[in-house]
Amino acid sequence: MDIIKLNNISKVYGKNNAKVGALKNISLNIKQGELISVVGKSGCGKSTLLNIIGGLDIASSGEYTFKDKKVSNLKTNELAKFRSENIGFIVQHFALINDMTVFENVALPLKYNKKSSKEIKRTVMEILEEMEILEKASSYPTQISGGQCQRVAISRALACKPSVILADEPTGAVDEQTGLQILETFKRLNKQGITVIIATHDKEIANSCNRVIEMKDGMII
Repeated sequence: MDIIKLNNISKVYGKNNAKVGALKNISLNIKQGELISVVGKSGCGKSTLLNIIGGLDIASSGEYTFKDKKVSNLKTNELAKFRSENIGFIVQHFALINDMTVFENVALPLKYNKKSSKEIKRTVMEILEEMEILEKASSYPTQISGGQCQRVAISRALACKPSVILADEPTGAVDEQTGLQILETFKRLNKQGITVIIATHDKEIANSCNRVIEMKDGMII
């Protein structure tokens, strides 16, 4: 079943003579449970594509359907609800809040979704245990390694049980060995039925995915 359908998606930034075409007539179908890498040079449109799939940005033209719901028609508050219910984001530099503990960072999306304290504690502890960082629950991001920080970021992305995980250069800020461990984590999550889309420059990461989408100048080639 196709969970994501992009039909002639284009994204233009700026106006008049300052227009820049970040995406150009992208058409792409992604099935539930796929493990996909998106590759290409910096500036080719990888991050813009992920942001549109995740509802962080909207296309200038074209149609985006997620589970038969037209995301391209959603208003700002509806997009926020769509993201919280369906998408988990992971970025290169973790985007953790340094004055919050590991537990508090992972709990954030659950608090935004107004879950009870009991449910938050149970969910966060279960995820941290699965990610093998339960003993770091009371630590702060500055007190743990880069690989552990990325595991915290993945844990936070999983908190609301998303259908899709979008990872933008998730191994870019860690060493090679840690990067391979993170890839194994994505593979494990994918086996649980989560669709995983990884934008990466890392050829080993890309080739370990089930499908590789190559981009150049805002287009899929």
